[in-house]
Amino acid sequence: MTELDKRIVVFKFDVDSEKFQKIEYEEYEDFFNSDFIILIVNHLDKILWLWHGMSVNVRMKFIATQEAPKIRNIYYIDYKISAVDEGNETEKFKNFFDIE
Repeated sequence: MTELDKRIVVFKFDVDSEKFQKIEYEEYEDFFNSDFIILIVNHLDKILWLWHGMSVNVRMKFIATQEAPKIRNIYYIDYKISAVDEGNETEKFKNFFDIE
C-alpha cells in the first residue's frame, strides 16, 4: 500500500451504469482526465471531493451528484461532500495533490 493509498480512495463515475466504481491507480495523474467524474475520498480531512472534468455533460454531473451520497453513506458517513470543477479547484485541493 502506497502513501497515497493511505490518504485517499478513488471512485470513477461509469457513464454506462451511472454508478461509481472504485478504481486502482499508480499516480494521481491517472485519474484526472477531462472526460471523467471522480469521487476522491480524503481520509485526512474527512471529505469526499466530487471532481468534474471539463468535458463532462450536465446530465452526468447531475447523476453523479445524486450518486455520491450513496458512496458516502455506505463507507464514510461522517465525511462532507464537496464539488470541484476542473480548472476551478480550491487551494486546499491543489495543495493536497500538489497541482499548480
